[in-house]
Amino acid sequence: MLTIPKQDSNLIKSRTVLLLALGVLVLVAIVWLVLTVLFSNKAYDIKYSAVEKGAVQQQVAVFGRLKPRVSSSLVAQIDGHISQLNVLPGSHLDSNTVVLTLSNPQLLRQYDIAKLNWQKAQAMHVSALAKLQREATQLANDVAMAQSELKFAEQEIATLDVLHKQQLLSELDFLKAKTRLEQIRLKLDLTKRSEKAFLTAREYEEKALDLTLESEKQQLALTYSDVQNLEIKTSQGGILTELLDEIDVGQAVSKGTVLAKLSDKNSLYAELLAPASAADTIKIGMPVKVEIKGTLYNAKVVRVFPSIEANQIKLEAAFIQQVPTSAISNLSIAANVLVADKENALRIAKPIYLNPRQLTQNVYIYEEGEIFAKEVTIGLQGEQYIEILAGLNEGDLVLSTLPNDLTEL
Repeated sequence: MLTIPKQDSNLIKSRTVLLLALGVLVLVAIVWLVLTVLFSNKAYDIKYSAVEKGAVQQQVAVFGRLKPRVSSSLVAQIDGHISQLNVLPGSHLDSNTVVLTLSNPQLLRQYDIAKLNWQKAQAMHVSALAKLQREATQLANDVAMAQSELKFAEQEIATLDVLHKQQLLSELDFLKAKTRLEQIRLKLDLTKRSEKAFLTAREYEEKALDLTLESEKQQLALTYSDVQNLEIKTSQGGILTELLDEIDVGQAVSKGTVLAKLSDKNSLYAELLAPASAADTIKIGMPVKVEIKGTLYNAKVVRVFPSIEANQIKLEAAFIQQVPTSAISNLSIAANVLVADKENALRIAKPIYLNPRQLTQNVYIYEEGEIFAKEVTIGLQGEQYIEILAGLNEGDLVLSTLPNDLTEL
């Protein structure tokens, strides 16, 4: 029969006592931690806000784009090829700024020919007028000569008449003199009628010459206008919103092609989309805060579309202050529509657990280290504050968040 040495038995007992002691210490530590959690002051883990009087603004968050009310299109007036791109979309342009330059060698040749034809028509016009003037001068001279001959013949016949009465001149010679006087009169009359007919014809010939000259002038002007249209220019200042898709140097364009669009920066407005639930809330005239590249700008609702599409309603807001130079057409924007505003309302900071769809619900009150639920009626709901219509008094402390162990309290 084996016997255990007494020394080994004492060693085992020592180890057992040591293990028991360690176990007791661990148990004490666990109990201490549990008690600390259960009986500690929960106010250190609770976030709350006091009920107070103040302003509450209810807003509807919307989004959309900037749109111009006044815009213009730059249209190609002639056929050609793009030879130069001078500006890019988004640029702020003054009136008469060249956006694109086209090339058309055939048109340039036509312009050179039109200039030569104009110069030729001018020379022919001057020559024809000079010729008409010479003919008019000749006819006027013929009339003057005939009048001079008639005057001489009349004086001559007066002298011969005296001689004839004195029988110093034969009847035959006197008759010849009278006949020659009549012939001179007929010649003068014919010359005057020829001059009158010429002057009438000259008037129409000059008109025809002027029309021919004007036709060549108009042709030159039209060709020059086409040459000028090789430069696509702005007729008014604005922002270049877009160019022809995939436009590039060398690309052929035809007459009537819309090459670019220009919008008037001063006519920009906000085209916004709001949730369909706000259809009965948003009204014309309501203030709008539009955020453009991090800065808020004042606007107001000027139009609310009656139809609902994709569970959204569309509205338009007009700016009541100058928009920045960085604002361009189709720029994405966010905005808030102020649908209601109360200056002296009973309010609390908006709790995280609040259900915005329920007008009557529970909030959690913190009082003398205790937390309990209380039913309240909610009015306006803003981004930061909500209005309390009933259920709370000024000074009450309302939990902003719910502790994890709320169900145990």
